[in-house]
Amino acid sequence: MMYSGKKESFAKAKSGFNFNKLIGLLSVIVILSMLTTSCKKKEEDAPEPEPSVNLALDSLVATKKNIVTWEEIYITAYARGNNLTYKWSANHGSMIGKDSVTVLYYACDSCVGLNTIECKVTNEYGTVSDTIMIRVNP
Repeated sequence: MMYSGKKESFAKAKSGFNFNKLIGLLSVIVILSMLTTSCKKKEEDAPEPEPSVNLALDSLVATKKNIVTWEEIYITAYARGNNLTYKWSANHGSMIGKDSVTVLYYACDSCVGLNTIECKVTNEYGTVSDTIMIRVNP
């Protein structure tokens, strides 16, 4: 008798549990999870931002554009972007701080005339450059 009682309890438990409802519920969960993952935007589908947002050199500004020999001026690069590096060069004259946002520029007697100073700004998106002209008078 004891054995048949256990069998009877199992039969009642089995009949109280609806496997069809469980399968239906699991199906709904699987479908919803597939829909939510397929609706998420993939990173490779994201639009590429404009280059000017990532790297731009807006202007070079000097404290003066006409100087006399040995006069010192500051030239500043106004750039936008992350992780920027600066490289300055000049066809005549000397600079201090060639790898910074602002340089100190001066020119000797042999640099009289119109001199070109260039700044190149670089980051992982590329390189942009600009020039400024400084007239050196004796």
